[in-house]
Amino acid sequence: MNIIALKRILTIPVLCGLSACLPDKSELVGNWRAVAFYENGKRVETPLEPVSLYLSSTGAYRFQSQGFYEEKGAYRTSAAYLFLTDTTMKPPQEHVVKILHLSPDTLKIAMQSKFKKEQVLFLARNR
Repeated sequence: MNIIALKRILTIPVLCGLSACLPDKSELVGNWRAVAFYENGKRVETPLEPVSLYLSSTGAYRFQSQGFYEEKGAYRTSAAYLFLTDTTMKPPQEHVVKILHLSPDTLKIAMQSKFKKEQVLFLARNR
């Protein structure tokens, strides 16, 4: 079974280019639920119902995945990157994801697994 865990899949090198666009932070704020997961360009069939991401207007986040996995802490954006600092870990760990697409109802983020596999998570805004 494939378990999505931020501490394993959300680490990518931070290579901010000058052409990267700055996402509108107000569009990031809200509750997001996972609707599709791809690895190396192929869709991975795994239960996504429990996978969610909450981003507050005050800069706090909470990520929940399969099983009892949960992390939370502070987040910030820079260019097209989302930096998540998991304060449930001691010492706190920062995860970085690239925002590939952001609209009022869709968030698409790119990640890299510890095995250097390209991963993309599609999220839809909970209404």
